[in-house]
Amino acid sequence: MELVPFKQKYIRDVISWIKTERDLVQWAGATFFWPLTQKQFREHLKAAKTAIPDLYPFALCQRGKIVGYCEISDLKLAYDSAMLSRVLVNPRSRNKGLGQFMVKQAVRFGFEQLGLNRIGLGVFDFNIPAVQCYIRAGFVYEGTLRQSARAVGEYWNCHMMSLLKMEWKADNSR
Repeated sequence: MELVPFKQKYIRDVISWIKTERDLVQWAGATFFWPLTQKQFREHLKAAKTAIPDLYPFALCQRGKIVGYCEISDLKLAYDSAMLSRVLVNPRSRNKGLGQFMVKQAVRFGFEQLGLNRIGLGVFDFNIPAVQCYIRAGFVYEGTLRQSARAVGEYWNCHMMSLLKMEWKADNSR
């Protein structure tokens, strides 16, 4: 299993994992609109091709096939800070530890390659498996943005979590 830079040839696979508008909002917030198209996704990925990228998209590959997607995004280089965003595992590959592996590899990239000090994330409060994955990966709960998103006629609460480089180093030195 390996986390590699995302290639456009994987777009169709990722889109196939998102079956409903609810799935899309849960995965991407307001980044995309329903229905997700390859054109939207390609447009989003342009941020990874700039002189100073704001986006580092990754594919988790297993035996040559993509099984997961995530991003380091919203880089604030002046603050050595970024977000872990749009974390998604193929529904057929869930509950096997792939998400935690992918998150840990993306975090390692952020701290070691990008020199970040802080990586944050937002996760909807009802997504218990994701919250547990992030906690196991070392993320700390910071607070909740109440009813901060609206999807399919509902308001959703978003937990904010983060991991600091010193926490990550301490956890990885054991």
